[in-house]
Amino acid sequence: MTTITIDQFLNEDQIKKAIKLKKAKDICRELIEPNLASINSKLGQENDAMYLAYATEYVVSQLGE
Repeated sequence: MTTITIDQFLNEDQIKKAIKLKKAKDICRELIEPNLASINSKLGQENDAMYLAYATEYVVSQLGE
């Protein structure tokens, strides 16, 4: 299993937007799904949009703690 960091598939503006969105469903709809082809290219594999959204939700939730 390969470990990735959020900045490997989201840029700084997208990360800021994810922090505001907070919830995986919203992150998936507004950030991940529209950019999935680019994300797949950056990560070098096909990815599940909802999985990445949940991972992103987890990361941004940790920023508040």
